[in-house]
Amino acid sequence: MKVKSVGSIKNKKILILGGTGFLGNKLISSLLNDNLQIYLLARNSRTRKDLQKYNSNKNIKIFDWIGTDSKIIEKILKEVNCVINLCGILYENRTGDFDRVHSELPSLLGELCLKNNIETFVHVSALGVSEFSDSKYSRSKAIGDKRLLENFPKAKILRPSLLFGKGDNFFGQFSKMSSISPALPLISKNTRFQPIFVDDVVLAIIKLLSKKDIKGNIFEIGGKFVYTFEELLKILLDIKNIKRLLIPLSPNLMIFPAFFLQLLPKPPFTVDQMKLLRKDNILNGNHPGLEALNIKATSMKKELTKIYKN
Repeated sequence: MKVKSVGSIKNKKILILGGTGFLGNKLISSLLNDNLQIYLLARNSRTRKDLQKYNSNKNIKIFDWIGTDSKIIEKILKEVNCVINLCGILYENRTGDFDRVHSELPSLLGELCLKNNIETFVHVSALGVSEFSDSKYSRSKAIGDKRLLENFPKAKILRPSLLFGKGDNFFGQFSKMSSISPALPLISKNTRFQPIFVDDVVLAIIKLLSKKDIKGNIFEIGGKFVYTFEELLKILLDIKNIKRLLIPLSPNLMIFPAFFLQLLPKPPFTVDQMKLLRKDNILNGNHPGLEALNIKATSMKKELTKIYKN
């Protein structure tokens, strides 16, 4: 999806944090056009091959950033109109990483945006986050959302369900596993998700940037249909036209191996992720969703077929 011109988004200058991941790459590719200036903060930016594609584009400026450095953020905020925060982590390398990234950073950004009279701040959180969750990931996200709105009351927060699209973490990972393994792990087979197409999330972000008349602060977004973990894997295998054994595993039983696996630099899963899988990740109607943004959810099966059909 490319955005050539979207109403009042023209000529805006946008600071993006966390723009080098799956969602960030999709967002930037849509925003980069003749009328937008993007300021991207990225760790080790000078040596990263994934950022070389932007070298010749005059509409994006890349700054090397350490997550604790607020001075460079303040400097850039004096030049931009809008801020988009996509920063998020799935596991901690050090104790307290969840709080630093998910709670303290949004809180700081809220303070700095208020101080510098930023027009629009869009913050991407996650569906189902709760201050009372057993999961540190979920608690830190919920606390970050709360502290952001306390410091910058007009912020817009998007809480998407499981993202899908070419290069996503879920279907992409299981597709690779199915190519080399006769069996796939089915952790918490009945946990339900409401997957949303990454381009729909990008469009939601852009609408929140471009339209000033959208009421509300928190938007929970998901696809049209709800699927169990097992149904998602079966849909993927059916599209790929292959058969694999699905091995049911309980999140409670997987906590023990996860305790040791999470010590790896890039753990396949963690104790905290097993706690997350105990609960469904679906819309509950407590906040406005895609309808409030005038977006129609894209068909998951149709898009997955485009990506994985042999």
